[in-house]
Amino acid sequence: MVVVYRSNTGFTKEYAEMLGRAEKLKVCPLSEAQGRVGPGELIFYMGPLMAGHITGIDQAMKQFAVKGVCGVGMSPASPQVMESLAKANYTNGAPIFYLQGGWAPKKVGWLKRRMVGMATKSMRESLRDKGGRRTPEEDKQLDFLIHGGSHVSFENLKEIQDWMRDA
Repeated sequence: MVVVYRSNTGFTKEYAEMLGRAEKLKVCPLSEAQGRVGPGELIFYMGPLMAGHITGIDQAMKQFAVKGVCGVGMSPASPQVMESLAKANYTNGAPIFYLQGGWAPKKVGWLKRRMVGMATKSMRESLRDKGGRRTPEEDKQLDFLIHGGSHVSFENLKEIQDWMRDA
């Protein structure tokens, strides 16, 4: 199996490379995969989320034998995130995983910053309105939404690694 990924700000690439090292798999960006993945060779595709859609998944599904898929986004993992991924992404029966990556506002253009700003506005306002009544976790979440940060962690890959070993 080959880990094929697309990354905008580096969080998905970081996860893909971690997974490749841990499982001793070849890793390559989607843009280079056409010449580096053999015919019929299985891939595990990883891509960043954009409005619930895993970027590059459609191209990967058309070109390769996709065994599993992972979306990487800003939100903490939850049943709602998984339900949204399942509805918004065609995987032809391949299992979908989700990893919380991060937010790097300085690495994206103004349009993406604006879109994320609109999508997170009510959450930011709600946290700001709490003022001194915020918990330490809520302070961290507000700082993350405003300034960015990374939640990339090797431990987050455990579910994918377990699936790969059983698949």
